Amino acid sequence: MRRLSIKTRVTLWYALLLILICALILGLMVASAERTAWDYCLETLKSASAIVMDETEYEHGQLEIDADIDDVPNVYASLFEADGRLIYGRVWVDAPFEAGVMRRIDGAGSSWYIYDTLLTYSWRDDVYLRLHMNADMSLNAYTSMIRRGFWLFPLTAALALLGGYLITRRAFYPVRRMAALAASIADGSDLSRRIGFSGRGGDELYHLGMTLDGMLARLETSFNREKRFTSDVAHELRTPMNAIQVQAEYALSTRDEAEREEALLRILSKNREMGALVDKLLLLSRMDAGQMPMADECDLKAMLSDILQDFEPVAEDRGITLRSSLLPGKLMGNRDLLARAFVNLLDNAIRYGKPGGRVEIAMERQGDRMLISFLDDGNGIAGDQLPHIFERFYRADSSRSTQGFGIGLSIAQSVAALHRGRITARNRPEGGAAFVVELPVEKE
Repeated sequence: MRRLSIKTRVTLWYALLLILICALILGLMVASAERTAWDYCLETLKSASAIVMDETEYEHGQLEIDADIDDVPNVYASLFEADGRLIYGRVWVDAPFEAGVMRRIDGAGSSWYIYDTLLTYSWRDDVYLRLHMNADMSLNAYTSMIRRGFWLFPLTAALALLGGYLITRRAFYPVRRMAALAASIADGSDLSRRIGFSGRGGDELYHLGMTLDGMLARLETSFNREKRFTSDVAHELRTPMNAIQVQAEYALSTRDEAEREEALLRILSKNREMGALVDKLLLLSRMDAGQMPMADECDLKAMLSDILQDFEPVAEDRGITLRSSLLPGKLMGNRDLLARAFVNLLDNAIRYGKPGGRVEIAMERQGDRMLISFLDDGNGIAGDQLPHIFERFYRADSSRSTQGFGIGLSIAQSVAALHRGRITARNRPEGGAAFVVELPVEKE
């Protein structure tokens, strides 16, 4: 059995709820009409009883009844002996006497309200005054209203269904639009499409649509980045593979042992180059998948001191002076990854620093965050390239280009993100670039 759609279920629920409310109101109207009729008849009969008693008196040993006794509108009076014998009027219903109580009894082809009053005389037997009022007549004023209510009931139900359908159709229009958009981009061929609810109000579906638009924008960016990444990987691998093929063919064709050995050494070098690239790509993949252990206690000051000591010979070869202002700071993470990130950043600063210049590592604590700055005095980074500096396989212009794969900064950024931190890059006012690593550290 096919399940009803949410729109149909909401429509039926809305209509059913409205119908139940109308039925409840109609039931309350009926009950109120009956109660109002009862109270009206009771007050009318009590008032009529007082009037009739004033028109009835006992004189000269006889019960005298005034002719005005029957002038009370819609009320019929009868007098009875205590044993039930009729004295005056007509027997409309046959019921035992019960003084001071109004009852509803069927008789004489109609339904009647009766009210008994006991008339007591000291010189004769008691007399019962029974007043009758047609119950059907008393409800006429209310039954017409109730009939109209019953006629309006199906009309109200129809309007409820129609209104519920229109309201839910309008309310679920954004959902249909989002579903259609999702179906149209299911194959990922056009991630540039958006829902675009800019003209709508600020309801929940509006916020959902805006969230989906944001998600699509991020997916488009990620998809384009992955396409570019795949293309860049193919390009990076194609160059050493072509070189290996050329050198292998040359080694097979030459008879000179020295030239063959040189070709084999070049093949080995290119193979190591590809191996290094694959290792870095695997590292990025594992970090993206969150598969790296994070159980090491990392002493940032000690780690950076060791890295600076290892890089002193490299800096001396370029005539660069290394300076540092380090602070104590510890965190739980992956020691090898953090060391690799710091090595990449320091190597980047030395590579692009001014020959004979200075590279500095400065640490600054801000609450529970540690800022580690890698500062060089080179040519800096072009403004249009600054937003892309951490993208994989991205290489800056010739002022900051050297040999490499262009993924060192991307690895550093991924390492920082894995440790709940980040890296930002900027140009220094005095010249050069600054890469700032922000990491959470333990409280002192």
